[in-house]
Amino acid sequence: MNRCGVACALMLLLAFQPGAPAQAGFPEAFKAYSEGHYEEARAEFLELAQLGSAASQFDMGAMALHGQGGPKDLGAAVGWLTAAADNGDTQLPPEKLAAVRATLSDEQLRTADDIVSRYGRAGLAKTVLPVPPPQAHCRNLTPARLVHTPEPDPEYYPRGGRLNDQNGFVIVQLIVGIDGEPRDPEILMAVPGPEFSAAAVDLWMRSRWTPASRDGAAVESKVSVKAVFRLIGGGLLWDLPALKAIRETALTGDPKAQYQIGLAAMLDGSLGIPSSQALTLLVLAAQGGHPPAQYWVANRFMSVGDCGVEDKKLPWLRAAAHAGDGAAQLALAESLISSQPTPQQIAAAKALLEQAAQSDNFYVMKHVAALLATSSFEQLRDASTARAVADRLMKDPIEADPQKYEAAAAAYAMNRDFWLAAAKEQAAIKEATRLQWDTRRMQEQFTLYHSSRSWAGDVFAPPTAPPAGSAAASPTP
Repeated sequence: MNRCGVACALMLLLAFQPGAPAQAGFPEAFKAYSEGHYEEARAEFLELAQLGSAASQFDMGAMALHGQGGPKDLGAAVGWLTAAADNGDTQLPPEKLAAVRATLSDEQLRTADDIVSRYGRAGLAKTVLPVPPPQAHCRNLTPARLVHTPEPDPEYYPRGGRLNDQNGFVIVQLIVGIDGEPRDPEILMAVPGPEFSAAAVDLWMRSRWTPASRDGAAVESKVSVKAVFRLIGGGLLWDLPALKAIRETALTGDPKAQYQIGLAAMLDGSLGIPSSQALTLLVLAAQGGHPPAQYWVANRFMSVGDCGVEDKKLPWLRAAAHAGDGAAQLALAESLISSQPTPQQIAAAKALLEQAAQSDNFYVMKHVAALLATSSFEQLRDASTARAVADRLMKDPIEADPQKYEAAAAAYAMNRDFWLAAAKEQAAIKEATRLQWDTRRMQEQFTLYHSSRSWAGDVFAPPTAPPAGSAAASPTP
């Protein structure tokens, strides 16, 4: 290529500015860039670029070209721009990028190729992609099967939904135990608002399943389910103006809208969005910087961890935790203490739990209160924070989860408020009896609290074997 061609190609590259195109899913990075805080913007773009965001990779290349957030680096610029193109970015004509690559020195070529090897499509496939779809499972695993779902009471709807004359749609993630009973509900989505969450949990906690099995043996597994609440005369669920706007916003590349529509489409066929497209929307939302979407992606890797891909969860969890997602902070803390942690790992886990303790997420509050109160690692315990979280947990409208009261009881017992601890454990036993759970361990904990003694260990440990007459033994609706 002649000198003019190379020079023109370089001038074309220099004309590109970060953030101008593509999805608007990284507002913090773009805001920092717009205000001239280039180092901060570069750090934010880098985090998303490492997750495979082609738009962020392009922005990393553009900033390296202009020396923004660091010295000018033509090798890094070409590397990031090449990775962006490899991951689907179409802003830069390939021949122009090739022309500039031809001018690189050997050292610059090594820099460029190193970036592409790690963050191009092939490199990402080793670290963060592909994301397993919800129906994916290990070959030796038979997924849990729903055998009974109670119908919602047609007279019961959340007061907020009735007053606003709106239908509700909730997605709940559950753990199905070896006894076929659902536990540990986690709300992944509630629209138009959170007032429908308690009703959804009450519905699905009364379901029964045939448990998943691995090589013929029953095992715990995660499942995602939906609950739809319809009022006579209420608006059609996906015809509500607000949700129409969300769908339109998702088409513009907004990560939050992509997450909401993608997650809903996975379980609601009325949206007319194929599951493959819904998964694409969820991955784009995660790469675009939406913390709940990043946590959802990490959850997918955790759900199929026995297939040898669990390590891929960590970059997604770190990104979500860094952005303040309590569920991701909790999951990272649990990962750090999962097996023979060092003192440094325990300290890091405690710092994450202290951050997660600020969350108003029901699932997060429940687990944080339990861990801070009863962890087998004494350095992890924190009586005052456990109590503060338990007090907030008890104000949450979700009531159909015995573990809510178990976690609070453990926190109160750690603070030597044994009367209140016994009362909450008694509430847990009452709710568990309604759900036909095995309450033997809860009875043991109640006896301890009633005798003014604390308890340490896994508050939420499930029964080791399904009791007679359970859904696992007799999977009959």
